[in-house]
Amino acid sequence: MSAPHDTSAGNRLDGLRMGRRHASIFGMLAGGGFFDGFDIYLAGSVLAAMLASKFSSIGGNATFISMTFFGLLIGALSAAFLGDRLGRSFTAKYSLLLYGLATVVCALVPSFDALLWLRFIAGIGLGTVIVTSYGLWVEFVPKKSRGFWTSAMSFVINLSQPASALLALLLVPHYGWRILFWISGLGAIVIWFFQFRLLPESPRWLESKGRTAEAERVLAQFGASAAPAEKLAPAAGAAASPTLPAVSLWSPGVRRITVLTIVVSVLSLVTWYTFASWIPTFFVHQGISVVKSFTFSFVIMLGAIPGNALAAWLSDRVGRKKTLMVLSAVLAVLGILYGYSTAPATIMTVGFLFIMGGNILIAVTTASYIPELFPTSVRMAGSSLANAFGRGATIVSPYVIAYLYDNVGPRSVFWFAFVLYIIMGLFILLLGRETKQQSLEEIERAEMVDSLGHNSTLAR
Repeated sequence: MSAPHDTSAGNRLDGLRMGRRHASIFGMLAGGGFFDGFDIYLAGSVLAAMLASKFSSIGGNATFISMTFFGLLIGALSAAFLGDRLGRSFTAKYSLLLYGLATVVCALVPSFDALLWLRFIAGIGLGTVIVTSYGLWVEFVPKKSRGFWTSAMSFVINLSQPASALLALLLVPHYGWRILFWISGLGAIVIWFFQFRLLPESPRWLESKGRTAEAERVLAQFGASAAPAEKLAPAAGAAASPTLPAVSLWSPGVRRITVLTIVVSVLSLVTWYTFASWIPTFFVHQGISVVKSFTFSFVIMLGAIPGNALAAWLSDRVGRKKTLMVLSAVLAVLGILYGYSTAPATIMTVGFLFIMGGNILIAVTTASYIPELFPTSVRMAGSSLANAFGRGATIVSPYVIAYLYDNVGPRSVFWFAFVLYIIMGLFILLLGRETKQQSLEEIERAEMVDSLGHNSTLAR
């Protein structure tokens, strides 16, 4: 006899309070994500130092960023296959190991050309880690606090921004840019060791594959450390529709999500990395010393701390959709203000606010909104496809930024970002759905019900 709906892995996980097992999984995934973020964000400081030492050029730096994001694209696409077929935990572990080892080798290479190819390999691991880590964590966290805890993970991961900027300021002038690769690579390998031994598979994924005995063993780990927070009940609409139809990314009810998440991923990543990756390079290219450039960058990157803290609060209190719509407009304006700032105090103040808002947006979209919109059976595929489109766009965008900067002027870069933010806000307004305090199963069912209603209307 099959188990009743209210004993499914999803409902049982949603009925738990956060406990020690949640905390251990949080630590391992957030730790891996921290060094993933550190590895991505160190690019700004490394590129500025390489430019100052003549190891690279503006064009070479654009190629460095593009090779990294080309790897991130391949990694994001790999996450779709590996995460949905072989498991979220398996994919998170071994992608972490790949980028850790590749980044250590980055610290040893003698030439810029060799460094470019290693950044591509590291990028494959980086792109896979971030997608699978957020996707796995979303499937463990109870629905009532999912927005808070996914944003909390983003908070820890994005502490890598000020951390990389601070370590660049303290270490690069004395030890060179290679020291940042050593820190990132070795840190990732240490976290991998703990994941290899202790990171469980998602019970939701195991159940979707018919591996119920394994799902029960993982669920038992939580039963030993957390008590039910409320009496479990079937998800809304469960009695009327106990079984959801098989879906793909282009099924009715899912294709709207697919289009929305692709657009959001592309526009948020292009605008974000336009700003974060190029700040130190722009400063150095304008004649500001490396040390002063790193000081400016560190102050600006401190905005990541309040930004991610606010994301955790806004996500569950205000809601994902409203937060993202407002932020799109605010960041569009802040980007323009930054582009027209000239005084150091103004540059750092507006830059700090931009980084703060940008971190809220990235935390809400990447950590919770994008993965939670997709059904469990295609969650990794959907998140990976959206992320892959975003990474693909960031392969091209550095050359667009370099062209605009050199041929039109620095301010054109920020007008470019302004337009993209406005477009993103409109897409969220028209296609987005509010998801706060809903179980993943409730979100999936609502999408299917809307689809059936839409199809019935068309039939009539």
